[in-house]
Amino acid sequence: MTGRENADATVLDDGGRDGFPGLPLGPALVRRWWSGLGGPMLWRRRFHGREDQVTAARKMVRLLLEDTSRADDAEWITAELAANALLHSRSGLLGGLFMVEVLRGLHMARITVYDLGGEGTPAVQARKPGQDIGEHGHGLRGVRQLATQAGVRGDATTGHAVWAQLALNCGASARTA
Repeated sequence: MTGRENADATVLDDGGRDGFPGLPLGPALVRRWWSGLGGPMLWRRRFHGREDQVTAARKMVRLLLEDTSRADDAEWITAELAANALLHSRSGLLGGLFMVEVLRGLHMARITVYDLGGEGTPAVQARKPGQDIGEHGHGLRGVRQLATQAGVRGDATTGHAVWAQLALNCGASARTA
């Protein structure tokens, strides 16, 4: 296969040997999907419960929202939710898994991270006056500040679904906004 650069995407071109045209990757592919569909689209991927998989999850979400001004926020939210799944649930144990789901509409996106449950339920902690911020326990507050809505479903036995919804501006990318 040879790679050919496009204005905003890499196109893979295998010379048509398999009968399929080259496909644009990245933002161009996402825009192509939207042009014909218009309704919400859903992507879901399961990851091994290891720290290196948080990076893979972030990259997936960034790719799916790259053509919006919220790609940086979505990437940060994904990293926070996935890291919490590993730290606070059975997903971070040997053989654990977590799942990332992105539901994208034209003007909104919802990022959900599913874990395997464990002790406790994720919650946004309110900061008390005079309390040190500390190193842990405040990531969900940051998620809530970036999101239009955020929440938690599930329980310690069956697992949690922690989600955040973002308003999108599809006309501008993070680089031009």
